[in-house]
Amino acid sequence: MKASKIFLFVAALIVLSCSDNEEPAITNGSLKIEFDNVVGSTNLQLNTPNQIYTNTVGESFNVTWLTYYISNIKLKRADGSYFIDPVVSDGSKGYYLIDEMDAASQVLTLADIPAGEYTEMTFTVGVDANQVTQGAQVGPLDPAKGLFWSWNSGYIFFAIEGVAGVSTQEGNVFQYHVGGYKLISGNTNLVNNLRDVTLSFNGDNPAVSGAKTPEVHIMMDVLKAFKGPGSEVSFASNASRHSPAACVDIANNVQAAFVVDHIH
Repeated sequence: MKASKIFLFVAALIVLSCSDNEEPAITNGSLKIEFDNVVGSTNLQLNTPNQIYTNTVGESFNVTWLTYYISNIKLKRADGSYFIDPVVSDGSKGYYLIDEMDAASQVLTLADIPAGEYTEMTFTVGVDANQVTQGAQVGPLDPAKGLFWSWNSGYIFFAIEGVAGVSTQEGNVFQYHVGGYKLISGNTNLVNNLRDVTLSFNGDNPAVSGAKTPEVHIMMDVLKAFKGPGSEVSFASNASRHSPAACVDIANNVQAAFVVDHIH
């Protein structure tokens, strides 16, 4: 009897010892990305009663509408591998409409990300309509959002409107609607204004795990959308643009308007 008890005791110790040596299971985690729209060093406010902002050519303005699409998000891990946010062709996953009028839309949560440290992210400003099912769209791609042009032009994927005293448009408004995802021979109006943005985390790398959800805060600067690699935009000379070819310079500016501000 004593021998039997001793055997059971030793067996229990072995089981416990094995359990203690087992590494805990590594679980996937989530990452939040917040898009904060600013004008230079100040937070963007819509529909201010006065034209409180000034562009780089000294023209005063306010903003009444700002929205843009983000898609094809990729996160680069320290070991060089990538997490790719899944995209579904009907718009139900992988497409995000950032709307300054909707605070909830400005915070994205990416789920089921492999645990690890990430060093940079890449995303597309726009919607590649070649990847979109030509049928009923849902979520951010729903035509009811008012951002669908046509199957040739695709979606308006960066829209900004406001009022500037120097604008010659009725009501002194300005309207810049950036879209276009393909080239067609002989059609000078259709251009590809999709732009990929890659942002380094500058060593402040978020560590994703099942126990922690880091948050990446990204700033999009309206002033940089009006002046950048594309050109310097003047409301006095051209305050209304509604075609892909007319917005190439703004698309180039927007590509350089995003920056990682901080991570926590």
